[in-house]
Amino acid sequence: MTKKLLLASTLVAAMCVCALPANAQFGKALKKVTKSVSKSVGDAAGNMASDMAANKVSVKIVEFMDKNNTVAGEETEYYKRLANLVGTDYISVDDLSLNYKVYENPEVNILATADGSIRVYSGMMDLLSDEELLAVISTQIGHIANKDVRDALKKVASEDNATNAGGAQIDKLLSFSGDKLGTVINELIQVPYTDDQNKKADSYAFDLLTKKGASTTALVSALQKFAELETADETASENDGELSAAAKFIGVNSNNALRASIISAK
Repeated sequence: MTKKLLLASTLVAAMCVCALPANAQFGKALKKVTKSVSKSVGDAAGNMASDMAANKVSVKIVEFMDKNNTVAGEETEYYKRLANLVGTDYISVDDLSLNYKVYENPEVNILATADGSIRVYSGMMDLLSDEELLAVISTQIGHIANKDVRDALKKVASEDNATNAGGAQIDKLLSFSGDKLGTVINELIQVPYTDDQNKKADSYAFDLLTKKGASTTALVSALQKFAELETADETASENDGELSAAAKFIGVNSNNALRASIISAK
């Protein structure tokens, strides 16, 4: 009888040990999970607020740029060429509508903003073939999809020039106008993409072009053209010479030779 009681007591004790851990043994783990979930929710909310703020500010920035640049009209060959290239295949990304305009400017450049605006300089169009231009546009779509353009705006909006500005800080830019807004835009278009950002945008473009049945070798040839200009600019800088028309673009999109080799290896 004593042995039975002892066995029963042992079983009850074992059951208690199994019953208690839900709070006793796993309490710390549950707290960690709760904190992790809370942080994830907080991060998602913060990103959403930043996205909304960046989109609103970007609309204002693009309106300012459009007013202060010569926009190619619908009757121009530049407009017709770009419209024909993007067609209906390159007009949205992640449910965000894309809009395009051509700036009649000999500078070799292309700009993208968080609201889905893409502005192509006529100098860029003159430099590239149709296939190469579409490849470069696809890279810009990649920067939009990967939030690189949003993060560039966050960097400009932050006081310490870091990528930690929140939605409220970005919203402050909505009150800017005139020269003050122009200064923000000038800073924004000179924020360089990191090697990792460019690599991911190139990869995005490669996949997008493949999906649409467009030329991926054109992405390589475009990058090779930029690489040649990049090398020439480096030499010009060393000798106090004149930089190429693509100098600003290359300042934001560098290491083109390496990027070309990575894409050609795919």
